[in-house]
Amino acid sequence: MRQFSFKSFVAGLIIFGAGVGGFIQLTQSKPRAEITAAPATTWRVSMQRVHPQNVSPVFNGFGLVQNPDTQTLKARMSTDVASLYVREGSRAEAGRLLMRLDVTDAEIKLSQANASLADAKASLTTLNTTETKDKEALTLDLEALEILMHKLTRILDLKKQNLTSEQELDTARQAVVSQKLQINRRELALAIVKSKRVQLKTAIQRFKAEVRAATRDFESAEVKAPASGQVIDVDVVSGDRVQANQNLLTFAPDSGREIRVQVPAAIGLVLSNAISTQTPIFASTDHGTVLQLTRASGVLRDNTGSIDAFFVSNAQLPPTGSVLSVSIQLVAEPSVVVLPTDAIYGGNIVYRITSDNILEAITVEHLGQRPGIANTEILVRSPNIQDGDQILVSRLPAAITGLKVEIIR
Repeated sequence: MRQFSFKSFVAGLIIFGAGVGGFIQLTQSKPRAEITAAPATTWRVSMQRVHPQNVSPVFNGFGLVQNPDTQTLKARMSTDVASLYVREGSRAEAGRLLMRLDVTDAEIKLSQANASLADAKASLTTLNTTETKDKEALTLDLEALEILMHKLTRILDLKKQNLTSEQELDTARQAVVSQKLQINRRELALAIVKSKRVQLKTAIQRFKAEVRAATRDFESAEVKAPASGQVIDVDVVSGDRVQANQNLLTFAPDSGREIRVQVPAAIGLVLSNAISTQTPIFASTDHGTVLQLTRASGVLRDNTGSIDAFFVSNAQLPPTGSVLSVSIQLVAEPSVVVLPTDAIYGGNIVYRITSDNILEAITVEHLGQRPGIANTEILVRSPNIQDGDQILVSRLPAAITGLKVEIIR
């Protein structure tokens, strides 16, 4: 039994060894595949040969038509609305009567002011006449005093010689004293004339001002269009009682309309510099209306970080509140390269195609854009771009420096 098991084990071992040897021989004798280098992938792309030049960037945005000259006409006094001749949306030429207010109160006030002025003027005339007469009377009083003084001197001389009575001497003295009192009253009256004249002149000035104010109130009863334009809003109706400074109607003149456009801070700086150097900046609406820049805000909007630019036009603009598409032609920039939008990667990268068809990344300065013949064109600038360079204009997701490309002819 043991002999049989040993022989079986040896036979199995011989069979296993023969199998392993055959496997090794078959493995070594199998055909071997030759390794060949795979050809490098070449991307087929489009390019544009560029030529730096002076180009004006164009900013596209939206503008709001507004009118900073819009006026709110108010009542100057408390009165009634007698007649109303317009409604919201009515057009009016300059000077047209829009509304009439009751003038009774204004007329009474004007009459009182005129009466007070006339009374003050009459008092000043009387004062001037009295002053003249008082001066003449003072001269006579002084002459009379001199006569009485001479008379008193003579009576004193006679008294020393006992040629007159004591009563006559007292009478002469009393006459001198009375005349001096009369002169003092005249001088006092003349002394206060100056202050009275100042008071009356001040009163005249005050009453003149009251007359002007009353005249203005009287004339304001006729509410007229300050310019050719349109009534935006009417706040009263005929028969209403209005108080001083109460709104009557809102009027927008035609000539005051302008377009407010929000632009990025960088564009706003360009516009501000153009204004300071008196460089004209023009824009156009989607309807072809030509606009010209007049001013730019110096403060950033808190919510958007933008700046407001204001444009006017010689043409008639749409009604206030209209929103228009606006294209602003900025100041021309030197050494600008014009490319399609697909040529820009990451906002500030373009790829130059070298003479051996290898991509080379170039960082550029983004200057803006402008409408192209077919699509929007991007304006960039870089000192590393030379005249005649080939720039990649295909959208290539795998674009990277060193990538091999094939230019489509």
